[in-house]
Amino acid sequence: MSVIFDAHAHCFPPLGLDRGDKQYYDMCSAEHQYHVRFHPQGVRRSSDSSLISLQKQNSILTGEHDGVSWLPDISFRIGEFGRLEFTHEEQDYYMQWMPPSLTNMESSPEHLIAQMEYAGVDRAVLQHDRVYGHLDEFLGECVKKYPNKLVGLAQVQEWRAGEPDQLDRLKYQVLEQGFRGVYFSTGGFFHVDFNMSVNDSSLDPFWSLVEELNIPIHWYAGEYRNPMMEVYLRELEDFTFWAESHQNIPSVLTHGLNNISMLKGEPDIIRYQLPEVMVRLLKYDNWSIELMLHLMASDSPYPPYNPHLEKIVEDLMNEIGIEKLMWGSDMPCCERTLSYKQSLVLYKEKCEFLTQDQTDLIIGGNLEKLYPL
Repeated sequence: MSVIFDAHAHCFPPLGLDRGDKQYYDMCSAEHQYHVRFHPQGVRRSSDSSLISLQKQNSILTGEHDGVSWLPDISFRIGEFGRLEFTHEEQDYYMQWMPPSLTNMESSPEHLIAQMEYAGVDRAVLQHDRVYGHLDEFLGECVKKYPNKLVGLAQVQEWRAGEPDQLDRLKYQVLEQGFRGVYFSTGGFFHVDFNMSVNDSSLDPFWSLVEELNIPIHWYAGEYRNPMMEVYLRELEDFTFWAESHQNIPSVLTHGLNNISMLKGEPDIIRYQLPEVMVRLLKYDNWSIELMLHLMASDSPYPPYNPHLEKIVEDLMNEIGIEKLMWGSDMPCCERTLSYKQSLVLYKEKCEFLTQDQTDLIIGGNLEKLYPL
């Protein structure tokens, strides 16, 4: 019987009260503020819910330059009902970052599993981005409690990943807490003003340890700097250079295809195309891609019925192979756009060129090979 296995889900404590280890709360909050600078949900004035321009949104959240050194103090905070809140020049603003149904900004493992059971999802990978916190202990408990349902990804401070304390942290998460992969976001380079890349020699001990532990890396090209597409493509080039030297480490490109979101407003013929460098990267034997297309085209009235997304799936299948495609929902974030169950519609109903066996591979079979029970 085929397994439905989600490559991208989240569990987290009430974020307004708890982001795991308290000594890292400010670090997580600062990165979160920067992370949403271009977020397609947009920012609204609290007084009248009017949407401000993306240019103003970016300016308020990040200041004059990219990086932690220029981050403005805007009392960035976690609100209720899925909102992020901040204050600029005595004016309050909010972003509807999560669905309003997330009343206390919490996604407990029990909540996620109830959602999974309702949507018919058997297993899920818990991604471990720092915007949710330093959640080693919390997520470790999640995967210990539900080992047949949840797969946890470890987290490190990417800009310090090669240092002894981060190497020890990774070993503990994998060997003692049961994490089975590691999440690596280039957004972490924000903390050193983006003065390094994944090919910095200081990270070599980290890659060696990952290979020794025999775990996959789930990559996020998350610098989010201007010019966005140029930076995104450069990040994929960085990954490609890295991939050439690390062909024994299984890798998954998360948030695919982020270029569709970045090119919102551009002509469809430009927006819905596969970047050449992405295809080159994914042709490495050990690389796969997480398909989160419903959120990349979240401005569509109903993303699964956007015919350009069907074409993207077909192009990927033809260019890199069906065995490299993995559906990811981004639950509970996805529910600001559609339901958990609906995030599967594109593959189950709309991609008529797929055989049933091919559909089964995308919605779980390929990921199950990476994380067998």
